[in-house]
Amino acid sequence: MPDGDEKSLEELFRAALREARADADSDLLVGALLSSAVDTPSLQLVAEEELAPDAAELELHLDGGDVRDHATNAKSFGVFVTSMADASKEYAKSMLRLGAMSAPLRIAPGPGSVRATFIAPMPHERADERHTPLTAGVTDDRVWTESDVYSDSLWAIANVFSNAEPEPDSAALDGIIQSIPFRARTQLRKVAEQVAARDWQITGRFQKQGLGSHGVSLTSRGAKHLAEQLAVQDVHRTQWNTSGAITGHRWDKGLMFFAADDRARTFAASFESSDLEQRVAQLATVEDRRVEARFTIYTAIGRGVDEGRRSYVLEAIYPTVADAELDLPIADRPV
Repeated sequence: MPDGDEKSLEELFRAALREARADADSDLLVGALLSSAVDTPSLQLVAEEELAPDAAELELHLDGGDVRDHATNAKSFGVFVTSMADASKEYAKSMLRLGAMSAPLRIAPGPGSVRATFIAPMPHERADERHTPLTAGVTDDRVWTESDVYSDSLWAIANVFSNAEPEPDSAALDGIIQSIPFRARTQLRKVAEQVAARDWQITGRFQKQGLGSHGVSLTSRGAKHLAEQLAVQDVHRTQWNTSGAITGHRWDKGLMFFAADDRARTFAASFESSDLEQRVAQLATVEDRRVEARFTIYTAIGRGVDEGRRSYVLEAIYPTVADAELDLPIADRPV
């Protein structure tokens, strides 16, 4: 690590990108910087972070099954697209506690394969209090319109897809599903059923400023498992306050890894909102950072071999008193 005022190559590259984007010839300058970073993975990561859009984009490629010559069944693809849009809308309606709202999510077809990019509207602030911030409780937090919640909906859908594979050691999907409003789950089930029925294989990428850029995938096997899990409602919910250390974080899965003081084993947990994932990513820059956290634990009930399986969803997190000098803005604290 550089000492004093000495900046690392990554920091210099980040500053150069920001300056280039503000220039009148931004396209030319940014292109030159990207060309210079093509053989340096660490600089490519910086570029992905800096050039990610302010509003979330979820790009999905459909392949396999009945996809031939970059085409697939029109009716099934129509149900897939409509159900994706409806899942995003139902997520936003529930989070904002609205009975009805517009559907500003956009879609952009792409070249090659069967490709579509779902684009959230650009977030913007408003002065009134009609909409409650996701991070309620922070006095200086901005009040967003539904556009910012639409970005969060695409983040949630990407996490569902990326954790859908039926793996014995992974119970994260249960908690991720329970964090999504019921009506949005109903629409996501339609999406999963179309993918499974058509034997599609989905790959893609999620991008958003602050959340970076990472891959997303869903196989037809994962979609079948996801459809089954989305239909499950018999889970037991409890809250748990604890202290411990963040031992890892994966953007591509939307998961953190946590070693609790009162648990023998490290476990994976998903996030109640994208704000919390960003906060954990900041906290995790300090190795084995000591924190206090509040989780919701979901336990499977009456599901055969799955009965008793637990999944964890992070609801709040903040540094311990010893780390006060490195503290971050906090939405709320465990009690």
